[in-house]
Amino acid sequence: MVKFSVGKLPYFEKWIILGTLIGIAVGLFSIAFTILLDFFQLLFIHIILHVSYPKPLGEGGNLRIPPFHPNFLIPAILGLGGLIAGIIIYRISPETAGGGVDFAITVYHKLQGKMRKRVALVELFTSTIILGSGGSAGDLGPMGLIGGSLASTIAQLFDLTPEDMRRAVAVGIGSGVGAIFKAPIGGALLSAEILYRRDLEPEVILPSMISSAIAYSIYGSYVGFQPIFGLYPFQFSPLRLPFYALLGVIIGLFSILFVKIYSTITLAFKKMKIRDEIKPAIGGVLAGLLILIFPEVMGTGYGWDNLLEFGVIPFSSLPCIFLLLVGLVKMLASSLTIGSGGSGGIEAPAFEIGAFIGASYGLILHDLFPKVVPVIAPFVVIGMLTMFGASAKAPLSVMIIITEMTSSLQLLPGEMIAVALAYVISGKYTLYPAQYPTRRESPAHRSEYEVPILENIKISEVPFTELRINENEDVMSARKLMEEEGYFSLPVVDNEGNFVGAVFYKDVANKKGKVIEYTIRGIPYVTPNSNIENAWEIITRTKSRWVAVVEKGKLIGVVTLEDLFNVYEKELKKVHKD
Repeated sequence: MVKFSVGKLPYFEKWIILGTLIGIAVGLFSIAFTILLDFFQLLFIHIILHVSYPKPLGEGGNLRIPPFHPNFLIPAILGLGGLIAGIIIYRISPETAGGGVDFAITVYHKLQGKMRKRVALVELFTSTIILGSGGSAGDLGPMGLIGGSLASTIAQLFDLTPEDMRRAVAVGIGSGVGAIFKAPIGGALLSAEILYRRDLEPEVILPSMISSAIAYSIYGSYVGFQPIFGLYPFQFSPLRLPFYALLGVIIGLFSILFVKIYSTITLAFKKMKIRDEIKPAIGGVLAGLLILIFPEVMGTGYGWDNLLEFGVIPFSSLPCIFLLLVGLVKMLASSLTIGSGGSGGIEAPAFEIGAFIGASYGLILHDLFPKVVPVIAPFVVIGMLTMFGASAKAPLSVMIIITEMTSSLQLLPGEMIAVALAYVISGKYTLYPAQYPTRRESPAHRSEYEVPILENIKISEVPFTELRINENEDVMSARKLMEEEGYFSLPVVDNEGNFVGAVFYKDVANKKGKVIEYTIRGIPYVTPNSNIENAWEIITRTKSRWVAVVEKGKLIGVVTLEDLFNVYEKELKKVHKD
C-alpha cells in the first residue's frame, strides 16, 4: 500500500519524500566511504609503505610538500589492491568495474533505472581499496555510482515506474557528487547535465536539490563544512581574460588526448586474453611504477591541486616542463588504474591534469607578464574545471562545483570563457561513452519524439507464451527445455513465481548443478502496461527471442519475437485499411 501511494503522489510531494530518502542514504554512505578510505590509506600507505602525499586544506592538509622516499613496494601494493578489488568486482558485481558514473548513465538510458542492490556495497569497498592502496583515481565516480545504486534500490522498493526509476538514478548521481565534493548546488546541476553531451534533464534538478542538500548536510556534519580547497584569496583581473581564453583552447586539445588515452588503454585491457580479476592488478602495478618516478600522480591528487593553487610547486630545474609532464603521466596512471577494470573515478584525475597544465601555463605567463599575472592560482583553478568540464561534457555544473570547492565567485568570468572554448574544441570526445548527444537520441525519451505503431500497442494486448524454469531445478532440465522449445535462454523464477533473471544455454552446456548457480540477474523486462516498442527494443538489445512480462515482481509470461511480429502486422493492416 505504501509503495503504491508514494508512486501515485503528485510530482512535488513524491519527490520531496524520495529526494529526502535518497539524500539520507547517500549522506550515510558518503561517511562510510570516508571511514573506509581512511582505514585503507592508513593500512596500505602509512603502515605498510610509510609514504605520504598532500591533502587539501578542507581535509586537514597544509601548504607543505611532504617528503617522499621511494618505496619499491608501491607497485606491489597497488597491484595487491587491484587484485583484491578485481576478485570482488568480477565475482560479485562486474557493473562496478571502471569509472562508475558511466555505468550509472547506462542504467538511466537503457536499463529503465534498474540496478542490482549489491552495486552500492561492492562499489563502496572496491573503490576505497583501490584508492586506499594509492591507485591513481578519484572519489566522484564511485560516489556517483553508489548514489545511483542507492536511489535505484529505493525506487524499486516503492515500485516506481521506469520513468521515475531513471529519474531517481540521476538524482542519486548528483547527490553522491554533491556530498563527497561538498558542492550540493553543483551536484544537483550535474545530475541533469552528466547524462548528455549537449543537453540537460531539467526534471531531475528539483529533486536533486533536495537530495544533494540533505546528503551534503549529513556528510558535512561528520567531516566539516570547510570547502575542500579552502578559501580562494586572490583578486580577479579582467586583463587576464585573453589568457583564460587561450587556456581553454589548450585544455580543449589536451582533453581530447586524455579521452583517447583512457579509451585506448580501456580497450586494450578488455582485449587481453586473461582473467578479468587479474587485470586491475596489472593496471595497479604499472601505475605504481609511474608513481615511483612521479609521486604526484598517487591517489586523488586533490592535495597537489591545492598546493599548486597557492604557488607551492615541486622542485624542478624546468618547472614548466615538469608540471606539464606530470599532467601527461597522470593521464597514463589514471587510465591504467581505472581502464584496467579497477573501481575508481576518472574525474579527480581530470582535475589534477587540468591543474598541472594550468600551473605550467601560468608560470610561463608569470615570467612574461609578472604584473598582469602575479600568481598562477587562477590558471590552476580554471585548468581544473576546464579539463573536467570539457572531457565530461558538463561545463555548467563543473563551474558551480569549483566555485563551491574554492568558496569564490570571482573567477566565474574566466571560467565561463575557458570552459566554453574547451567544450567546443573537445567536440564528441567524452570520458563517458554512455552519454547520448541529446534527449532526442536517448532510448529513455525516444517515444517523446516519435509515435510509431509499436508505441500504441500495449503488452497486455499480445498473447503471452508460457516459458519459465524454477531456480531450484537441475540445469539438465533447463537444457532439455531449451532444446525442445528452440530457445537459447529461459526466464528463471523462484518458488513464489518471482522473476529472478535468465539462464543461457551457453552457460549450462555440459554443466551440472542447480539453475540458480548459472542465473544472470538484472535482465530487463516489460510490464503489461508497457508498449511493444519497449519489448522490441529489449529483444533487439539483448539479442534474444523473448522478453519477460513482469507484474509486481511476478513473471506472468513472456512475449516472443514472433508474437510481436504477428501483432504488428495485424495493426499495420488496420492502419492501411483505414
